[in-house]
Amino acid sequence: MSTTGFLSTQKIPQEATELNKLTKVSSGYMELSNFRNSDTHRGYFCYNCIYFMKPNHCAIVTDEGQDLHGQTSNEIAPHGICSLWAPNEEEIK
Repeated sequence: MSTTGFLSTQKIPQEATELNKLTKVSSGYMELSNFRNSDTHRGYFCYNCIYFMKPNHCAIVTDEGQDLHGQTSNEIAPHGICSLWAPNEEEIK
């Protein structure tokens, strides 16, 4: 029960709660292999984005498919970036 005293009785089908994710290309995702060994706590990397789910996933972009450079890795790399990047203040140094 919530702290407001409201208790929902709705029954929501699981299918309705699943998110439709964007493709890597439609999000503008690029895996920046030159930065693979960089400190991903600094800069505009997936690692310090609010949507990044460690170790290598994103809440809003699919793991599968090609990035803007035509590369396929089947993951969201910590050293990647996309046009939807939003800062995660807890990770940025």
